[in-house]
Amino acid sequence: MIDPQSQAVSWIKRKEPEIVERDFVYTLTNPNLKDRLKIPLQDGMPVMIENIENEVDPMLDPLLEKQFTVKGRQKFINIADTEMDYDPNFRLFMTSRLANPHFSPELAAKTTIIDFTVTQDGLEQQLLGRLISKEQKHLEEQLTQLNEEVTYNTKVLAEYDASLLERLAMSDGNLLDDEKLIDVLAEIKLKSKEVAEKLTESREKTIEIGEKREQFRPVAARGAVLYFCVVEMTLVNWMYNTSLQQFLDLFDYGIDKSAKTQLVKDRVSNIINCMTYKVYRYINRGLFEADKVTFKLQMCLKILMKAGQLNQSDVGMLLKSGAGIDDRNKKFNWMDQKLWLNILALSKHKFNNEPAGFFKDIVEKIQRYEKEWKKFLDDNQPENAIIPEYEDKINAEQIGHFLHLCLIRSMREDRAVLASQKFIKRVLGDEFMAPITDQIQEVWEESEPCKPVVYLLAPGSDPTGAIDELARKKRIPTQKVSMGEEQEIIAKKHIDDAMRDGFWVILNNCHLSLEFMAEMEEILNPKGKEIHEVFRLWITCEPNKGFPLGLL
Repeated sequence: MIDPQSQAVSWIKRKEPEIVERDFVYTLTNPNLKDRLKIPLQDGMPVMIENIENEVDPMLDPLLEKQFTVKGRQKFINIADTEMDYDPNFRLFMTSRLANPHFSPELAAKTTIIDFTVTQDGLEQQLLGRLISKEQKHLEEQLTQLNEEVTYNTKVLAEYDASLLERLAMSDGNLLDDEKLIDVLAEIKLKSKEVAEKLTESREKTIEIGEKREQFRPVAARGAVLYFCVVEMTLVNWMYNTSLQQFLDLFDYGIDKSAKTQLVKDRVSNIINCMTYKVYRYINRGLFEADKVTFKLQMCLKILMKAGQLNQSDVGMLLKSGAGIDDRNKKFNWMDQKLWLNILALSKHKFNNEPAGFFKDIVEKIQRYEKEWKKFLDDNQPENAIIPEYEDKINAEQIGHFLHLCLIRSMREDRAVLASQKFIKRVLGDEFMAPITDQIQEVWEESEPCKPVVYLLAPGSDPTGAIDELARKKRIPTQKVSMGEEQEIIAKKHIDDAMRDGFWVILNNCHLSLEFMAEMEEILNPKGKEIHEVFRLWITCEPNKGFPLGLL
């Protein structure tokens, strides 16, 4: 998710401080929601309901539809068969973690919808501020102070102008004979000059600070690119959802753990490398094997697009090749129609909007050197073979590795994955293609008592044995529950006991108890109750679109 909720919550709490002071923040799953609404409705206080999905509890319909009744001077509203006093100052805010919720037309008509979804440029700016506050805190403080001074001085200047106009309008007779007005004009002129000088000085300092901040922008740009790579993996599988807060932890890790240097340029490079690899490792361990190359390839393409070496059309060429064209004038009998269309598309495409297509004469070259091209196409490893007539030209190009990938994908689609791996290695480095195994020990070291570890099940896989083995090494007791009908009560009791006494709970096949999973956030974050530091919750489940977003 692009986590619009955190943006919305910050805005609401600034707008309605009563929400923070009186803790009027609830969820739809709160069993006492109706009773909690009574006091805010009566006193005209704001209420915020978090984690709304695509639908809202019908209990709130009277509020949304403003079904009031008036008795004398007092308004009343009926919620869940209970009549409550209603103050017109009452405000209801609802937030959703979904980046693109499918609200019904009826709900949209009853409410005012505000989109807080962050854009890539917006996230880049936020990450830059976060980075500067950690790397060079004094710069961010200076910038904040300068912005406040500019706002204040601009306001003062406007007040002086308004005061001058008012005095001129109220003056009678000859202005030159009004000594008091002339004295006021002289004073305003002097003060306006001082304020204008302060504004000029502030702008100069702002430009200077901005130049220093811009040195760190490549880190923020890479961070924004990586986050949107992570977000788009949810289109592959719903279980790949990741929150903005999880990503910010990885971003901070890259800043804190990367090597310090004297030169800003080297420091920026170290942070980018450390952060990119950390994000890759974190996300990679939560992906099925079939999707890992997809994620790394997406990282490469987005990084090159951000650097201006590729555009969206080039990525479209890689993905679709000749699927979008039709041509029946095949010039080679030994080619099938699909291969011919792919080659034709390659010949017509202009990479990165170049004046002439790089492969514009590929059809003529195949005609001229047909024997060599047949040999290339029949090679067992075309991704490692010399490309007739193009080998040196491709190697000389800045995006030669991408041109090579497009050629292999167009001519030998069966070798596209292997060619993609070679491309990934050239763009990101050997460590991104090296075999890795994430041990349960490493996962446990990064885990926290209130954040469960979710294992995605594939046919033939079961992490329970490995978890048990680690628990024995740590001398920590475990309780296991195989979820299904009527197992929720047992699981809840084990979790409560484990949170109190400090042991591990393993819930298997949780895709069979999705309603219980929806309650897990509140179960693991009990208000006013301490959680034993040893407690851990391990969840295994198959991919399911109904799995609650908050838990992911």
